[in-house]
Amino acid sequence: MNKSDARLLKKYMNHIKLEKRLALNSVEAYERDLTDFLEYLDSRGICLTQADSVNISEYVIHLSKDKDFSDRSLARSISSLRGFLKFLLEDDYIIPEMLEILEPVKLKKSLPVFLTYEELQRLFSVVDTSTPSGFRDRTILEMFYSSGLRVSELVDLKISNIYRQRQLLRVFGKGSKERIVPYSDDAARYLHEYIDRMRYQLMKKGDFNEYVFLNNRGGRLTRQGIWKKLKEFAALAGITKDISPHKLRHTFATHLLEGGADLRSVQMLLGHSSINTTEIYTHVEQEAIHREFDKKHPRENIDFEEKEDD
Repeated sequence: MNKSDARLLKKYMNHIKLEKRLALNSVEAYERDLTDFLEYLDSRGICLTQADSVNISEYVIHLSKDKDFSDRSLARSISSLRGFLKFLLEDDYIIPEMLEILEPVKLKKSLPVFLTYEELQRLFSVVDTSTPSGFRDRTILEMFYSSGLRVSELVDLKISNIYRQRQLLRVFGKGSKERIVPYSDDAARYLHEYIDRMRYQLMKKGDFNEYVFLNNRGGRLTRQGIWKKLKEFAALAGITKDISPHKLRHTFATHLLEGGADLRSVQMLLGHSSINTTEIYTHVEQEAIHREFDKKHPRENIDFEEKEDD
């Protein structure tokens, strides 16, 4: 990548970090996508301010064919590039045609994978809570299912962000947006016991750590550590679905709607900025309506077949 393009990239990265306040994971994803784009241009002897709409089209074809990107990966890369080009267009670094040709990829909405109540019980039951680390792991599962947290929100949760008497959590989601979410009585029993008794056994003597969930060395638990543990528990429970922390978030939302919660409440609890994002869960409501229809509608229970006279 040439120095001129590197400066523009750095300027944009500072913009999304400091002004848009995107989460670290999002910033890193943007940087990977945009570095790939600028290196692609550089390999063809083109700098960003000399590029045109043809170069953009060729790059998208390169991602789709040469790199064999899935629709989802392609959509993410194009979204990253659109944001970058919009930023550059405001200061006249590029021509408008470069952005106009870059249409967003429309993805088919797929239904979220979630656990049934029976699968969830099996998952919880395989965790050995007799050890401090096992008790921590069960607490984590309870918090995912009770509050619908993102894994980043859970690993960033601090002791000072827990309001025990009211059973509320103060969490910071995408873009550092703050929200308050409740946790259930079951989750409270595990969380309070973990904090009061088990957590200190994970800490090194004399150390202090403000984060709630600690690893076996007393440091903050990582996303990767949680993901790995969850895979292990799913295998032990005989669950064949591809389970991840985000699937537990789907389970939280799905079970809430099955229990009668309205979509707007679920949106607020999940921290979605748009109701459109939450609407993917409406399949639950539709299936429940069909079940109730089949069960309760008179036409389903009355036989109107004419009987022949004896």
